[in-house]
Amino acid sequence: MDRNRAVEEIKLVVEKAVGRELPDFGEDTALLAELNLDSSSLLEVLMDLEDAVGFEANVDELDASVLESVGSLADFVVRMTAAV
Repeated sequence: MDRNRAVEEIKLVVEKAVGRELPDFGEDTALLAELNLDSSSLLEVLMDLEDAVGFEANVDELDASVLESVGSLADFVVRMTAAV
């Protein structure tokens, strides 16, 4: 999966989690600070991404930096889908 598609998939999943459209959503969007996602919401986002794009992540081994921004999460999704 390329990075642009990963960002689009993340946007769809995050919009579902927050219950609204996010017109200013981009790679620099901070998942915690800007979108006020809590840990359970982030876990939901990760699980929905797994289902949407077809990878499996071990949350116990997940580095917190992956969830800092849309860009860092997109990089993670690209790595994970390349490994499948």
